[in-house]
Amino acid sequence: MRSSIFALGAALAVGAIPSAQPFAQLATMPPTPSQNPQFTSDPEAWRPVAHYDLALPTGEAEAYASIWQDRLDESNGKPPPALLPGQKPNPAMSYVVGNRGASEWNFSIYFQSKLVVLTVLHTPHVCTDEYPSPSLAAKIKVCPMRLVTFEGDHYSIIDGAACFLLKTGEGPIEDSTATTTLVSYDVNVRAFKIRYTVSHTDIAQCAQTVLLHPADVGVAK
Repeated sequence: MRSSIFALGAALAVGAIPSAQPFAQLATMPPTPSQNPQFTSDPEAWRPVAHYDLALPTGEAEAYASIWQDRLDESNGKPPPALLPGQKPNPAMSYVVGNRGASEWNFSIYFQSKLVVLTVLHTPHVCTDEYPSPSLAAKIKVCPMRLVTFEGDHYSIIDGAACFLLKTGEGPIEDSTATTTLVSYDVNVRAFKIRYTVSHTDIAQCAQTVLLHPADVGVAK
């Protein structure tokens, strides 16, 4: 798979923040683990992303689900993937309501006048590729990514793609740092940098730089 899938897409949506409370809630909600109050003083430190289960989202998870509502609707409209021989049914795929098998990771940063959210969605249908994993503990999927900027009463969304580490619960017992997704913010380049490890092995093909203001979509700096 070519590295170009990681280039931010040219699709850019700009408009007033929708009246739906969950979406607007992102601009005012208190810091989560990915919104470290010390981020501004040390933005280039690597920090773990936050994860939310979007199957039946509540609280802050509902806000992130609203960012992905169109892709969640798309995924929910498709039947669950067929089981492989010997594979046990996944209870998360049997929901009559909710978002079957959906989850996301996110990393947010506050600037003086805006909030920027980097989020990646995983469902059984929206991810486009999978890399070989060095461990049974995780699958390495390539999934939709969105960079959302809230400023005043407006927002912008840039679509792209990024890796998603899907932990399987299989393989050897690992410590909490073995399989992680980390993000930092490069002040000089004005970009998020993402790196991934599975069983303490760097996944080089997933390493990525996401520009805050990609020139190819004409976003004002």
